Amino acid sequence: MNPFIMKFVTDGFFNETVGNFIDEAITSGDSIIIAGHRSTGTRPFMANLMAVTKKTHPAIQVKKAEDLEKETKYFLIPGIPDIDFEELIYNAIKVPDTSILTIKEPEQPVSLMKIFKKLYKEVGATPKKFHQIECEKKDGVPFVKKVTTFTMSEDGKVQKEDLVF
Repeated sequence: MNPFIMKFVTDGFFNETVGNFIDEAITSGDSIIIAGHRSTGTRPFMANLMAVTKKTHPAIQVKKAEDLEKETKYFLIPGIPDIDFEELIYNAIKVPDTSILTIKEPEQPVSLMKIFKKLYKEVGATPKKFHQIECEKKDGVPFVKKVTTFTMSEDGKVQKEDLVF
């Protein structure tokens, strides 16, 4: 397991099962969405996963829509104020042979189901795999509460599967 990911296991943010899952998802080139309030540690977690991704794949940090025109394997999309964030995520997902690493916060809401529905109507089913990692805080301690994998069938139906840990 990557040391940046192992740090979160050691700190109790998530267990080894989740750590190995995230490590494998990045290695495989799957998309990752980190969901939760800022107080749940989403920003430092995102920064560390961006570092892991940059070491293993060509990656571009997206700061504006034009960055999606650059050639890469991963689009790293932190919260960007004053932009239609959901539209930016949608446009990043549409780019063939790429993946995203992004954040979903109350300040930057993203509806994956809405994006998938629009994607299917406009370009058809996507073979891409998306993992949403939900962060929460209990008694002042942030942790990963849930990991859900989203895939789309050929007929546009979205399947969800929760990681058991």
